[in-house]
Amino acid sequence: MSEEQEDQGFRVTDKRSFTETGNPRTQPAEEDRKRPDPSGRAESEPPGSPSGEAPRAHAPIDFASYIFSFYTESLMFLGELPNPITNKTEEDLNAARDAVDLLGMLKEKTKGNLTADEDQLLDKLLFDIRMKFMAKVKHIKLP
Repeated sequence: MSEEQEDQGFRVTDKRSFTETGNPRTQPAEEDRKRPDPSGRAESEPPGSPSGEAPRAHAPIDFASYIFSFYTESLMFLGELPNPITNKTEEDLNAARDAVDLLGMLKEKTKGNLTADEDQLLDKLLFDIRMKFMAKVKHIKLP
């Protein structure tokens, strides 16, 4: 076999984001720039967005959205909201208790570190979800 035939077997390409000296690469390797994107997306199009749609703005994560995620999860486990994956209303009181306890723990651990609005929001959500949880456990109907 000649050297030319041996070189056609496979090729190793360095795709690391740092050079051999440890400095960040400023541009991708020449071969990477020539290779077409297998997904068929335009280069400026963000991953995951269907072709032709404008990218959605992503809301910043703040403390309020963080605690709302646990509150919503609690409502889902209490059977008040459908599961977003199955679109079915399911009840899991043990998981609901864990989510409620997690909100309570956040209240204790963040004491003195929240703004007045964040503290008030957490108090309201915690009170509401605890009342809903107790109503489910005691089979009481709330308005």
